[in-house]
Amino acid sequence: MDRIVKLLLAQIGFVFLGILLGIPFFFFMEESLAITYMAISGLLLGCLFFIWYILSKKYVHFDSLTWSFRSMKVILLTVILNIVFFYFASGLDGLGNFLGYKDLDKHLNILRDISLSPFGLCVLILVSPVTEELLHRGAILSSLLEKKDLAPKYAIIISALIFGVIHPGHNISFFLFGLLWGYLYYRSGSLGLCVLSNMIVTALLALLVIYYPDKHSVYEMTGVMPFAGLLSLSVIVSAVCIYFLNRSLKAPAWQISEKTDGEIDSIVTNEESKE
Repeated sequence: MDRIVKLLLAQIGFVFLGILLGIPFFFFMEESLAITYMAISGLLLGCLFFIWYILSKKYVHFDSLTWSFRSMKVILLTVILNIVFFYFASGLDGLGNFLGYKDLDKHLNILRDISLSPFGLCVLILVSPVTEELLHRGAILSSLLEKKDLAPKYAIIISALIFGVIHPGHNISFFLFGLLWGYLYYRSGSLGLCVLSNMIVTALLALLVIYYPDKHSVYEMTGVMPFAGLLSLSVIVSAVCIYFLNRSLKAPAWQISEKTDGEIDSIVTNEESKE
């Protein structure tokens, strides 16, 4: 747990450092625009600094599966799964209104300002997901999966809880995404698939806040009855995608060792795989 706390503190620290480095924008721009670019600066520099940090400390283990997308079938199922799952997970964020989440509008406004900038949108969709997956799946989840006394399902749940907590305004949906991507990482061993998933969801969320600025979730966009029907459909399609992903991925990749030439060998324990 010490490593997890250290990583989370490092991420927060690097984001604040990036924001501080963006203060000079106030000398050249009007205040509202300067705040937006300072937020983008904090996001971009924080991500780059953190990627350097996490790689230099070797918190992420790389092998032939890390950036493998496995097959076109797996990619297609992953894309469909994340699109339909987004409707289900994002819809539940509407509960934040009933739970009295007061900072939701402020959080969405910052996200919208970043998304409305072409450069900010690129950082949000292309850079941020890489950082998040290196941290939450590559470092945090992998460290939990390596614990012999912790079952994989509990490792995935713990990492998902952490992922949800650090996303204010979207705690429910990102907890669910944390479960989904944790499962995907455990089954495939691929950070590449997790990064792709994160990019898809981030892009959908950005489109939501750009084109529906007064809505907090897809629940508010559709209304109760249409949402209920489409929610049922999204659950069914998600279950079908997960079923075929399980068939395609077969044994959990986290338990598969590798030969020196990179070919898959046999099923082993986490500790043996690490060695």
